[in-house]
Amino acid sequence: MLRLGYLSATMATCAALCASPFTATMARSSHLPVAMCDAAAATATKDMSMSMPPDSFKTLIADAADATDAAIAEGTKLIEIEFPPLPISKLDDSSVSSYDVLAANLQFVIEFTKKLKKDATTGLPRKVALTLPDADEQRRARKFYGDVSPWPGLTLHSLNGGDLEAEGFNPMSAFGALFKQGTGEVTPAEWASMYIVVGASCQELPTIAALHKLEPNKPIVCFNLKLDTLRGDLGLPAFPSRNVHHEFLCRIKPAYYMRPRSYSLSLSVPPFLIAYSGVLFRRYPEPYQTLLDRGRGSYRRVNAQPERPNLGTFKSQLTSALKLADDKAAASAISQAGYKQSTWWEDDADGKDVSKDWRL
Repeated sequence: MLRLGYLSATMATCAALCASPFTATMARSSHLPVAMCDAAAATATKDMSMSMPPDSFKTLIADAADATDAAIAEGTKLIEIEFPPLPISKLDDSSVSSYDVLAANLQFVIEFTKKLKKDATTGLPRKVALTLPDADEQRRARKFYGDVSPWPGLTLHSLNGGDLEAEGFNPMSAFGALFKQGTGEVTPAEWASMYIVVGASCQELPTIAALHKLEPNKPIVCFNLKLDTLRGDLGLPAFPSRNVHHEFLCRIKPAYYMRPRSYSLSLSVPPFLIAYSGVLFRRYPEPYQTLLDRGRGSYRRVNAQPERPNLGTFKSQLTSALKLADDKAAASAISQAGYKQSTWWEDDADGKDVSKDWRL
């Protein structure tokens, strides 16, 4: 059943390489009963050299690889790549499993690796360790690819090593798969010049941190790990402590970051409820952009800033860029922001973060 899921996801991913990752967003936002504030946007769009979200996954992957190369060239060792791995209409589908998402990411990793620059010293493709959380996931990836080296220079690896050939039932392995209790034990790939980590959960974050300590001079790319979601689990019972962010995650620099968000605004007059959406977008070394979705693949740049904004600030920037049909409607808008506009890792109230790279 897993194999069938992988195959179906592979076919969908290949078809999606020429599709937009924002298909559903465009469909939802194309009939927004609002107009955009041209005057407010004019100032923010003076520099038209900044990138915009691409209209296909093929372009997205190429841009992400260029951003990664730029970050590595400047000495960055901990890198985040984050984008929707499937069109949003697929991600919202309850029939899509985590294995479908993993299959899409495994396919994208190959395309991503193809686009990376060759090793500056040898002129050959980089020796990349495509790193899965454990040997079980590594075996699934091998079945998906049909080989341990699906592309020249790209070889499967797991954080904790393990026997790749052992396929029999293991009760302890099954127990660990259910609860994903990471131990922090790590097996480095001494042959590799960089790591691309895929499919890791919150429990594996301490292991990735340990890998960086063992090999601090090798780039580690966190590929679509949804780090913001994982940060929200830190400190909960049976999960790693919040120190994982303060000491490690805060050092990971987003090289390519594309996070779509949808919101609504309540009014006391018709139409009473307005839906709108936007994207927090960054392609290194460019700044972070707050983009308002105008529908049909078109975006209005609302703001550009050198540091990544809190999600509450991002929402406020989008809301401020809306121009309602008349002054009466604008006066009736009911704020739903609430008092708390940021998360604990965005606040860093106690000053525990050892780095600001996650914002830069």
